[in-house]
Amino acid sequence: MDAPTGSALATPQPPAAVRLRDQPFTLAHWGATLPERDVTPEEAYGPLTAKEQEELAECHRAIDNARSAQWLLGRALEIVRRRRLYRGEGTRTWPQYLAAEHDGMTEREARRLQEEWRLAKAVQEALGKPAPASHVRAMLDYADSTSNEQAASDYVMLRGAFESGQVRLAAHQITARVAKALESASVEKDPQNRRQAVALHWRENHVPQPSIPAPAKAPDNVQAASPSKEAADPVLGAADAAERALERLNQALMDEDATLRRAAVDAEHLQKRLRKVGRILAKVVVPADDVIDAEIVEGGPHS
Repeated sequence: MDAPTGSALATPQPPAAVRLRDQPFTLAHWGATLPERDVTPEEAYGPLTAKEQEELAECHRAIDNARSAQWLLGRALEIVRRRRLYRGEGTRTWPQYLAAEHDGMTEREARRLQEEWRLAKAVQEALGKPAPASHVRAMLDYADSTSNEQAASDYVMLRGAFESGQVRLAAHQITARVAKALESASVEKDPQNRRQAVALHWRENHVPQPSIPAPAKAPDNVQAASPSKEAADPVLGAADAAERALERLNQALMDEDATLRRAAVDAEHLQKRLRKVGRILAKVVVPADDVIDAEIVEGGPHS
């Protein structure tokens, strides 16, 4: 029997203004399905159709919900810890709870998630969508020196400046700006003055400053044709190459898509390779000719 109109048993309908993207993401809401085959370039041309735009929106909603779930996990962990819900039958400890319920999550990782969730929530509210976890983590020290709301607002400002300049914003760029802003206020003793100084410096220096690629090395025959210039030190060239490689590594570490595809065993293997390179570089000794140094000292104008 149908429920009468206006009955308390009738299922309430959501307002028309509510967007699907704002709803909690579950498999029941997942409308997009994997295609049976890839679309060829001949089939996919021109602007997206209405159906394609809907499919893309569904995929973006899944990405946003995955990022939101990260800070929601931190919030949930804090509730469990502060209300001591981890105790189970009465004797289970917090580390035992993490090991049993969260696949061996360490206390350090759980603490980091709890430290980040408030800022991540503030950033999502200010930005209108969740930010990458690496960006939130890079803003933590700034939030500690100002407030979560101030950090969220200034992050949105920085991100907008980079997007306007069509420059990709990376976490290491945020970290560098935070360090400069905090350094500018290190002499301030009053907490309120320190917060204001940090925010002021940030707003004065929020314009994007993309890394400038190193100039291409001139061909060997060009260098040989200039006898007035000394031959470039090959170790200097190698050091420049190492610095460029480090910059590429930092950018690669910020690639979240690659992180999601990378298995734990692969990450461990890569970590070992990078540590091996670090150990080798740490043992490098750059030799020099003592005779040349002696000639500089002994052959000077006062010798």
